[in-house]
Amino acid sequence: MKKFFIAAVMSAVSATVMAADVADSYVAASIGQGKYSTAGESDTQMGFGLAFGQSLSEYAGYELGYANPGRAFGGTTHSYYLAGVARYPVADAVTVYGKLGPTLNHVSGDDSATRVRLLLGAGLGYQFDKNWAATLEYTHFGDTFDTTSSLWSVGVRYHFQ
Repeated sequence: MKKFFIAAVMSAVSATVMAADVADSYVAASIGQGKYSTAGESDTQMGFGLAFGQSLSEYAGYELGYANPGRAFGGTTHSYYLAGVARYPVADAVTVYGKLGPTLNHVSGDDSATRVRLLLGAGLGYQFDKNWAATLEYTHFGDTFDTTSSLWSVGVRYHFQ
């Protein structure tokens, strides 16, 4: 786990350096409550996410990300995704957005499996200055081993100008 965390931090730092050269791009970090549900049972854990994205227009873009909704039912889910992002400004600094795309979910633990599922997400963003935004987001990662995982999170996003 420690090696994985170090690799994730190094990847985030590398992505930040590369993102500075990509027009209209951003990096994001979030933390929140992951939820696992299976056959009438559910469990919640602290989870987190890291992402790199780019705006292709005022209303559309894409995002590459990693999320870990926490550990539950004897395993940990690692989700890697590529999602299209649709946004709509509802006020000067407030935007609602949705995400849709494939996610590669890898469950490690007593049993391991890797599945490609559909990621669905929705959120609210508040741009509090030229480069920084705060987010509130729900992301659904689909199911693996008949267990569905999702993440409610709050985060920050840094936009490169």
